[in-house]
This record gives sequence, C-alpha cells and structure tokens, in this order.
Amino acid sequence: MIAEKDEKKRSMLWRTAITVSSVLIVCIAAFFGYRVFTGNPLEGRWSSQDTDLMMTIKGNGSVVLGWPEEEKDPEEVEMQYRIEKDTKTLTLYTDASKREAQADEETMETEGDFSDAGMLEGSYEYSLENGELTLTEREYGEQIVFLKD
Repeated sequence: MIAEKDEKKRSMLWRTAITVSSVLIVCIAAFFGYRVFTGNPLEGRWSSQDTDLMMTIKGNGSVVLGWPEEEKDPEEVEMQYRIEKDTKTLTLYTDASKREAQADEETMETEGDFSDAGMLEGSYEYSLENGELTLTEREYGEQIVFLKD
C-alpha cells in the first residue's frame, strides 16, 4: 500500500483525499441547487392526449409545436415563450417579422400553418404535477393537459 510505514505521508494523503472529495461534493450540490432554483421547470417534450399536439420547450426561449398525426406532412411551428415562475405564467407568441418573411417566400399555405399556432398564442397559467402539465387560458379558462415524454 502507499506509504506503509510512514504515518505522516498516510495522514497527508488521507487529508488530501478527504479535502478533494469534500470540495467535489460541495460543487455538485451547488450545481444541482442552482439548477433547481434557476432552471426552467417546463423544459422538455410534452404530448397532449386530448389532441395530437406535441410541444417541445427549449431552454433558449423557443417552443416547437408539432402535429405528428397529420395525414399529410406533419406540421411543425416554432414559437417563442416567456415564463414567469413567480406567477406561474407561460406566454406563447410568434415573431411577427419571421411570420411575414416566411409568408412572402412561400405560398399562402404558410399562413395556415401559423393559424394553428395562432390559436395557441396567448397567456396561460401553468400547473406542473407528477409529469403532467396543465395550461389554463387566462381569459376563458380552457385547459390543455400535457404529459411529459
């Protein structure tokens, strides 16, 4: 073994090992503590059972809405979101300049793609419990329930 007969070396190695492991434990705990309090609780992929809507919330402020069960090509629309953790509010919106640029470049079908997403534009109160996300529209009270994939 290392430093079998030298008690000073063994003691110094033991203190070094304990110090390094303690610092490592504190760093890992700080990392997870930071992630819990500053992370986005809604980030991830969500699917609705009532509709065939798939929602992927990304950490960069964008959300991708998809309808994979469409008969023709599956639609995907990218929107922006803003989350307020204090009031548990999720706001979905589209970038108007991006929508106009795509509508000019492509055919009028593009506007139809955004009309489905336009129905989801607005402000929602969210409730997150056991992998189930419930979005409640603030004006009319309609609810959309998503399950975490």
